[in-house]
Amino acid sequence: MKRKIPSNEKIIEQIKNIVKSRFGIESQEVLSQLVMKRLKREDKLFSVSPNRVKKLALTIPSVHVKVKTKKMPKIDKIDKCPVCESKILPLEGTNLSNKKILIGYKCVNCSYSSDLEHFMPMKYLFVWKG
Repeated sequence: MKRKIPSNEKIIEQIKNIVKSRFGIESQEVLSQLVMKRLKREDKLFSVSPNRVKKLALTIPSVHVKVKTKKMPKIDKIDKCPVCESKILPLEGTNLSNKKILIGYKCVNCSYSSDLEHFMPMKYLFVWKG
């Protein structure tokens, strides 16, 4: 069976409508399913991945994406954001000896931040902030 790939604009429009009407969606999978359901009303061959829906939601200023993370032992350094794959900056603090120490990471693009124990995204919350 052939499938069609909807434009970014169509997906973004559906994301806005869904998140605005519900004020928030509790997971990437739920948002993706709702977007697919609405897109299939227009064309039954439309198909979109949950990852693409998440990445497009990150580009919408009126949708805030909150990330819940889980502990991942033995991870010392991350090079790119695990949510949007943008550059990630180290967060540094000063200890009692006045030396800089790494205390976590913050993404330059999305709202992802973590301490040294919580790295990997476990759940996404999509909230309408109008």
